[in-house]
Amino acid sequence: MPSRIVRHVVWMGLLVLLYVPLACLAQSETQMTTEGLAAPTGDASQLHDEKKGKTSFVVLPIPQSNPALGTGLTIAGLAFYNPNQSERPWVTGVGLMKAGSSKALGVFQQATVMDNRLRLMGALVYADLDLKFYGVGADAGERGNSIPMEQVGAGGMFQALYKVADHWFVGARYQNLKLTSTVDLSQLPLIGAVIPQADLKRRVASLGPALEYDSRDDSFYPTSGTSAKVNLNFFGSRLGSDSDFRQLTAAWNRYWPYSNSLVLAARVSSCAVGGDVPFTNLCMYGMSNDLRGYSTGQYRDRAMLAAQGEARWRFAPRWGAVAFAGVGAIGPSFSDLLQQKALSSIGAGVRWQASKEYKVNVSLDVAFTKKDHAVYLYVGEAF
Repeated sequence: MPSRIVRHVVWMGLLVLLYVPLACLAQSETQMTTEGLAAPTGDASQLHDEKKGKTSFVVLPIPQSNPALGTGLTIAGLAFYNPNQSERPWVTGVGLMKAGSSKALGVFQQATVMDNRLRLMGALVYADLDLKFYGVGADAGERGNSIPMEQVGAGGMFQALYKVADHWFVGARYQNLKLTSTVDLSQLPLIGAVIPQADLKRRVASLGPALEYDSRDDSFYPTSGTSAKVNLNFFGSRLGSDSDFRQLTAAWNRYWPYSNSLVLAARVSSCAVGGDVPFTNLCMYGMSNDLRGYSTGQYRDRAMLAAQGEARWRFAPRWGAVAFAGVGAIGPSFSDLLQQKALSSIGAGVRWQASKEYKVNVSLDVAFTKKDHAVYLYVGEAF
């Protein structure tokens, strides 16, 4: 993608505005759903299959607060349904975000077909964002000095994964986006940064393999199992990209049921880029909630690693609470990460189940770092 910030709006403003993520962030919820209709009769398996076929609609006007974009409002319309009784529900969503002078619009689709063997996912997004640019490297992020930067981007992505063995999926991901960055170049010496003129207006397109392992018992509120993903994106002129570079992202999530009401979760995520990488496509700390509490884009470089753990406690039928902590680092390469300053955060949050049928939560988190704190509100779990 031309900008990891734009991707953040897609996943946190759609996927996490439904999924993924995405990713919108703060709460005021309204719900319309088909649950509550007369319960069908029959044995347990029949009841489960009939419930899986229902459609659950969720409409969320979400007051937004996050370190990158500030305060505003995101409106999300989501439909959870399962037309072919697949292992995980289909999701269709649309999101509209307005925060200050920043705005974004996106649509998202997730589907599973061919008897659960083929997983499809696609998204389109347009974003006009007022951001802060801190420079490149851990030292630049640590100083905390920034200059204003506007980024306007549009494009999309499509991913297809085919099941090749139990829990294993292999496929490809395609991305194509155009991004224009506007910044006062005369202010760059104030933060000790240099931006090539060519980086201010880029089209980046990539195609690459995707690998996924998924043994979770549920895709929206997992209580056991593992989810692991690896994406290797090749950006090149043959695909329409203005620059040639490579991007590797990987994540591992694990879930342990400690009791009927308590789940322990862990996540390790990483990113590495190489080649003629625009500053907008560098690895960014705090992306996809790794780690919560950091402004996405404040810490950016060619390599990133983060790990976090979370305890999830359901203390009432539709209410829960979480506590989390994590640590990581960002640097010019993986070999340099151990020499970089550790970046840590802790926090807690509450959960409200917006859809009992598909176990979809609305999540409100408060995260603290050594220098700052942030409030997040989104749909789904952080990971």
